[in-house]
Amino acid sequence: MSGLAQRVRDLCRWWSLELLANGEAHREGLRLLKDNLTPRQRDQLEVFNYFDVVGGVTGTPYRIHFGDRMNIDQLDARGKCSRVLCFVPEGQLPVGDTILAQKLALELFETEVLAIANGLLPWQVRNPPFDFRC
Repeated sequence: MSGLAQRVRDLCRWWSLELLANGEAHREGLRLLKDNLTPRQRDQLEVFNYFDVVGGVTGTPYRIHFGDRMNIDQLDARGKCSRVLCFVPEGQLPVGDTILAQKLALELFETEVLAIANGLLPWQVRNPPFDFRC
């Protein structure tokens, strides 16, 4: 499938998700997430289904995929995933709110996050994260 055809398919799936999602909370979570991303991060999320964040203490790069479980890649110096992390806020939050909390936690409380996060090697993760562009 060509890149343009794939993008059109992805946009159609995204619009379907918006229409069928769990209403206003989901839309507000996505709006809040987008409002708190840099322009580059917004572009990454919409095109690649992830965005990159730099840890506030160590400067380690992380890649946050659209999803709310096992959706954070810790990147090595070459930009390859060295570990997959999972940490989530308590409660049943819309995915946009969860991702925003993950972003802010890595930027502001990286050391604390790494102390509580579950981590797996990349090949140990079976299911890919949800698709932002569904």
